[in-house]
Amino acid sequence: MSRDKARFNDNWDDEARQDPYHVPTLPPRRPSSRPQPRRSPEPRPRLRKRRRVWPWLLMGCAGGIVILVVAAAITVFLTIRSATGGGIIPVVTNNSGTYTQASSPQPIQISTITQMQVHDQIGDVTITVDPNTTTPTIATLKKVKAASSDAANKEFGNISIQVQPTGSTLSISATVPNSESNIFGNHNDSVNLTITLPPQSVNSTATTATPTISAATLFTLNADVSIGNITVDGLSGVLQLKDDVGNIKVDHATLFDGSHLETGTGNVTFNGSLDTTPLANNTTPRYKLQSETGNIDVTLPGDTNIILDANTNAGTITSDFPINITTSNNSASYYGPLNSSSTPGSTQAVLTLDVSTGNIDLHRA
Repeated sequence: MSRDKARFNDNWDDEARQDPYHVPTLPPRRPSSRPQPRRSPEPRPRLRKRRRVWPWLLMGCAGGIVILVVAAAITVFLTIRSATGGGIIPVVTNNSGTYTQASSPQPIQISTITQMQVHDQIGDVTITVDPNTTTPTIATLKKVKAASSDAANKEFGNISIQVQPTGSTLSISATVPNSESNIFGNHNDSVNLTITLPPQSVNSTATTATPTISAATLFTLNADVSIGNITVDGLSGVLQLKDDVGNIKVDHATLFDGSHLETGTGNVTFNGSLDTTPLANNTTPRYKLQSETGNIDVTLPGDTNIILDANTNAGTITSDFPINITTSNNSASYYGPLNSSSTPGSTQAVLTLDVSTGNIDLHRA
């Protein structure tokens, strides 16, 4: 055994001598049967999360933009306000694409008014006497339909409003684009006129230095509208109001000879009195209320001394006054004194109520 072992060593030595770089191969090591203690993993160092800076930068930029936009809007508003004397109210829109632009009441430089002419192609006209004012004023409300505010502002510029005081005559005219050719077509633009006048009295012959309607010369109002309503409150004089499509309403007024309230399609409502003073040339004072398609509603003082000429081709007549109405084939008419106690005469005033299709209603105030 010892000889073999020595031989083994000799052989190993021989191999080592022959190959100096030889590395002896050791027998594999048996794994130990003892359980090895498990080492707990070393804790990793926790990295501190870096804060992101860009959200704060974006918020700052957005805030700056908002401030710039608000400042620009205020600047534009103040510029427009100063350019128009503070009369323009900002544009307002709703979901239907309708834009409006209103102006506050602007004074009209005229001392006395003996005649007023108002023309509005499409829109409402309102004329009111206000005892709290001493200067005539006018306010406007423009309406357009547009796809954007820029287009609306451009369309506002196409609406023309002219106010021309000349001597004792006041002329006001408002027109919208493409309204003269066909008033029964589709119209996207309109302008409402609101005119406020100082108090007046047609029975007084004195005139004052403050702007007022002249009392020395009989006041005359000529107003015509193609599409829209006409409303008059507190005026006395010769009222000639004409409307193609729309209602006419006159309250707290006194009609003088030659007054004519006429609409093609719409209602005529009058609540006031009639000046039945015989004319200087001994002619009969006449007043006419007319509607082609619509109703006429009239309220007069109970002691009104006139001849009533009322007629409707298709409709009825009702009256608080004791009159004998004639009806035939859906038509109604009456001609005679409004009151049985009226004093007849050759120059007795005549009130004509004429309707083609509609009703006539008479009320005693």
